[in-house]
Amino acid sequence: MDTRPSSLMTRFSFGVGVMTPKGPATYSMPLMSADCFSNDIHKLDTSTMTWTLVCTKGNPARWRDFHSATMLGNHMYVFGGRADRFGPFHSNNEIYCNRIRVFDTRTEAWLDCPHTPVLPEGRRSHSAFGYNGELYIFGGYNARLNRHFHDLWKFNPGSFTWKKIEPKGKGPCPRRRQCCCIVGDKIVLFGGTSPSPEEGLGDEFDLIDHSDLHILDFSPSLKTLCKLAVIQYNLDQSCLPHDIRWELNAMTTNSNISRPIVSSHG
Repeated sequence: MDTRPSSLMTRFSFGVGVMTPKGPATYSMPLMSADCFSNDIHKLDTSTMTWTLVCTKGNPARWRDFHSATMLGNHMYVFGGRADRFGPFHSNNEIYCNRIRVFDTRTEAWLDCPHTPVLPEGRRSHSAFGYNGELYIFGGYNARLNRHFHDLWKFNPGSFTWKKIEPKGKGPCPRRRQCCCIVGDKIVLFGGTSPSPEEGLGDEFDLIDHSDLHILDFSPSLKTLCKLAVIQYNLDQSCLPHDIRWELNAMTTNSNISRPIVSSHG
């Protein structure tokens, strides 16, 4: 999610994903009505603040919720989400699609997409963001597997291929519903929901909400790489300058702003 301002005058919404038609700015607004999934696309004209239903061409993406819809250039990339095997209404037969679907905002058409040999596991409530013309997804949840994820995947729209990324350092625990924001060359991740690590700590669904913060640096400096090596190999810090020791302490100190709180949702 990019927090930089945009001068664009239209925005697109697929199901529950609200998007800008150009650039990396992406917004997600989970909405649901009458226990019915949606695969409509709506367009918002921000000069008049009016919505219109887009009459799309091509084979549309399957109806779903809790998916991501991320803009790269003029294309909206839809991934994941929860759907029902038998139609747009809930029947407790959930499926989790792991195929990318692409919508062209210029032609207002769904594009035919090739199959990819390597795919992330299907999931919902994950994070997705665009960086340097590529799509990244992190985390999420699959109820059929009863599994939370903490994997990071990169999708290249040119080759239409996925690649699993293994960042250095200690990453977040498996979770869903976290917030990911782009700040320069860094991804700032905050919060999310996970299974409770202790009996009685979570809610009726045995879930807790996190208040921790993690940073993924796509362009780490030599100084950052050296600090990671000191932490990884538990090297002696006594000879290091005071400011470096302070930064190392900050990198290894609990980043929670408060204790974990009981989740209010399943």
